[in-house]
Amino acid sequence: MNTSSSSSEGIVVTAVECNTPVGLNLEQTAAAIRAGLSGFVEFPFYMPITREFDEGEDPIQVGSHGLIGGYDTNRLFDLIFEPITTLVQDSGLSRTEMTKGGIYFALPAGDEVTDKLKLRRNFLKQASSRLALPDTSEFLGVQTGSTGVFVLIERAVQKMMSGEMQFCIIAAVDSYLLNDRLAYYDENWRLKTDRNPEGFIPGEAGAVILLETEEHARQRGVPGLLKIGGVSGGHEPNPVTGEKTSSGSGFTTAIRSLVEIQSETDSWKWVLSDLNGERYKAYEWGVILPRLNERITTDHHLSHMADSIGDVGAAMAAVQLGCIAQSFKRNYAPADSALLLAGNDAGKRYAMTVSRAN
Repeated sequence: MNTSSSSSEGIVVTAVECNTPVGLNLEQTAAAIRAGLSGFVEFPFYMPITREFDEGEDPIQVGSHGLIGGYDTNRLFDLIFEPITTLVQDSGLSRTEMTKGGIYFALPAGDEVTDKLKLRRNFLKQASSRLALPDTSEFLGVQTGSTGVFVLIERAVQKMMSGEMQFCIIAAVDSYLLNDRLAYYDENWRLKTDRNPEGFIPGEAGAVILLETEEHARQRGVPGLLKIGGVSGGHEPNPVTGEKTSSGSGFTTAIRSLVEIQSETDSWKWVLSDLNGERYKAYEWGVILPRLNERITTDHHLSHMADSIGDVGAAMAAVQLGCIAQSFKRNYAPADSALLLAGNDAGKRYAMTVSRAN
């Protein structure tokens, strides 16, 4: 059994910014998602694979930003540039303080297309030179798809709890619209098309969060938006790329480990997942829910933001954190704490809890 877990006592999110198909910033995005709006448009640059008996060809639906041109890797940088520069400028962190923190990037999952592009190496090089940010204690990126933000929060929490860092900026960006990615996922029966109605709508987004120790935030006079409760991981032996349906064991392990490290007694009333329209993920949720009915209330509120922005991969968890922060700020959250869940194509599963900051 492959597991990981981290308690995060004293770690808060003090800022979030994003760029999505339904908003150019966090406020617009959260308001649109709350209202049930979607950013789906026809994408004329890729025609999906059709069945033999289909007549004609209809463009695929995507969650597109719309104001960004080009579909090479520069698109990723353009998606994240405004959110990260805005957050850094508004954070009040001085260039001297920046040396005491880290900057992490959650990037698109490694697949046949991104591997050929050597995406992580090239993107980090581009970000380092074009963002013109001061040196930090740690500058790195991961390519674990929808679990990337969880992986990086777990690492940042450990670094901050040990005193190695006082804060960490985590930037998450993904786009399924990059050249050849739509074709790759269509060929593998993953996209929602006429021949595969149980696929996902491809999307794109860039989102950034600022994590700090409560002490560091207090010294700076910055209020916390969210408090990180804990992060825990597990492994699913039957990933979506295999031939079997999910066993549910990865999420079950992650959630039960989370309960242990937090000594949780109350059940969660609000769950945010990366459900995206794929049968595999829906089945997995159906498998784990009965096993955890003592931890997740029967009348829980389930949020899956892919309904509005499509599957945005590595950026989804950061967008969710931003929307949670806005719901707390504007007092429309269905609960004072939330459970976030995500699983990537390789079988990694993560669970994380957040709550209102004191």
